[in-house]
Amino acid sequence: MNKIVWVIGQSAAGKETFIKYAVANPDCELMQQLGYSNSKIIPLKESLYFDDDERFKIIDLVLDLIKKETNAVILIKWQHPDTDTDVIGKLKAVTPDTPNEFVLLSVESDVLYARLTKKPWWNEPEDASVAQEGMNQIVEVMRNNIKKYLNIGLTLTEIDATDGYKIIKNSLLKTND
Repeated sequence: MNKIVWVIGQSAAGKETFIKYAVANPDCELMQQLGYSNSKIIPLKESLYFDDDERFKIIDLVLDLIKKETNAVILIKWQHPDTDTDVIGKLKAVTPDTPNEFVLLSVESDVLYARLTKKPWWNEPEDASVAQEGMNQIVEVMRNNIKKYLNIGLTLTEIDATDGYKIIKNSLLKTND
């Protein structure tokens, strides 16, 4: 059976790195724990590069893959427009018989902040504490969006991606509000 997996996380959480890791290590312990090791792992490469106004194209690309494959894990790099324009909900609606999942990459805030400052688009703010507070607000909005999607049937695995990958057994997001 195919699976659609949104790799979600804050900027600099390592979404693209995780996708590359999964493709390069399909038989590793983590992929076994996620239930992906007996499947063909297919990164939706376009999700790495689509501009905000092109994200809706993900739906047709995934539908094409589902028609061609029978036992694939389709990894999609999440971006903010995917929740803002509800690409996730729309894809779930047109794939009711295909499991839709989130892999949430969580990173300790100090490590995440250090990674953010190395991004080519990062402009170092004068007051780092203000930037840190803003980052925490973005994470909270993202987590609230995840809860919304859990209520329509997506499942969640949270992974600590601070230093390697470790599944977080008791994710606070799995409880329904």
